[in-house]
Parts: sequence; structure tokens; C-alpha cells
Amino acid sequence: MKATGHLLSLLAIATATEALGQFNMSDVQYWIGTGADSSVLVVDFQDGTDDPSYAWGWLHDGGTGEDMVNAISAADPDLWMEVTSGFLNSVTYGSHAGIGGSPDYWSTWDGPDLAGMTSNSGLATEVGNGQWFGCSYTDFNPALAPTEPIAAGVPTGIHEREIARVQVYPQPALNFLNISTSARGGQPVIIFNTSGERVFLAHANGLLTTIDVSALAPGLYVLQVGDVKRSIVVQ
Repeated sequence: MKATGHLLSLLAIATATEALGQFNMSDVQYWIGTGADSSVLVVDFQDGTDDPSYAWGWLHDGGTGEDMVNAISAADPDLWMEVTSGFLNSVTYGSHAGIGGSPDYWSTWDGPDLAGMTSNSGLATEVGNGQWFGCSYTDFNPALAPTEPIAAGVPTGIHEREIARVQVYPQPALNFLNISTSARGGQPVIIFNTSGERVFLAHANGLLTTIDVSALAPGLYVLQVGDVKRSIVVQ
């Protein structure tokens, strides 16, 4: 009964977190790179459409905002980000376009999360682990911070959306968690807590990957393998 009550409490916390509606790192679908650090890029076109703002994830080992936008732009064929002399000039994504000077310009922001973003000095800003970096198309009267995004989708042509079978066991997990998947090897394996913070990163090494979760505090987590997410419990 005690264990059941504890699990119900954790589920209630997770439900309350989702009810807040704020986009967090665990909501990102498209992760780019292979580094040990994880950061989020938010691009907001501020164009008055239903979905003007989008988010991508970047796995890296340090770097600047320019490194981030170049890496993500190079990886996503639907996204084009033009950097001129260290400044973000123009961005297009799907039907959205923010062209430098026609009529507005891109501002840049960063912070520990979406709500904590403040205006920064530009693409030369260092992007650390867990940091959010934002680009917002604005007339600077005043400058508008990025609004809550939706997750940028993974282009189907990249790996044919390998939303394959993903099975995790045992559940709950005590020391080790087995991940069985038909997705290609090398996919990032990421665990987020209920606040959306990344607490674990590895890479799948084939059909069966075993990870050590003994260092994680008991509780409810979100496991992401490629495009697939699963709720897991660690004892």
C-alpha cells in the first residue's frame, strides 16, 4: 500500500506539472548532436500565426549560440538560419520567414528555462548545459522575448521516423534498466525528471541497451529514445 500510494503521488505531481502547460526540455522531439551537454533552441517568428514559435534540442560539449544555430540549421532541412558576420540575419522554417530588415530584426535571448530568458549580447553568448537560447523576430519597440514554443518535428526523410518498438524493463527499476528497441544504434537515450530537466544521457548501442539508474533518486521519470518517450519509475 505504501509503494502504491507513493506511485500515485508521483503520478499526481506529473499530472499537475503537465497541467501548467509550460514547455520544458522533456517536450523537445528533435535532438541534434552527440555531446554530453543538452540545451534548447527556441525560434519565435512573432508572425501572429497559431504556432509561431518552435524548439529544438542540441547535444554538445560546449559552444556558442552561433555554434548552436549552425548545427541545428545544418541538420534540419526544413530550417534555414543565415548568420552574417556573427549576427543572425534571416530565418525560414516551413511557411514562416523572418528576413533581416524586412521589416524586423532578430533578437537573441538566453536563460535557465523559457520563463527565465533575458536579452543577451548575441550569437557569441556561450551556451551551457541546461541553458535555453532564444531567437525572436521583433521591431525592438520594445524587444519581444520568445513565447512558448511547440516542438519542432523530426523530418520524416532523416531516418523514416523510427518510432519503433521501445520496451523498458524491469518496472519499477532498482539499479539497472534494460531498453529494447528496433531503432538504429546510436540514438540518444535521455532521462528527464518531472520538471523537464535532463538527468541522464547515453546512447543506444543496438537492439538491447542496459543503463545504470542507481544514482537517480526514487521517483517518476520520462525516458526518451530517439523520437519515442516512455514513463518509467525508479525505486
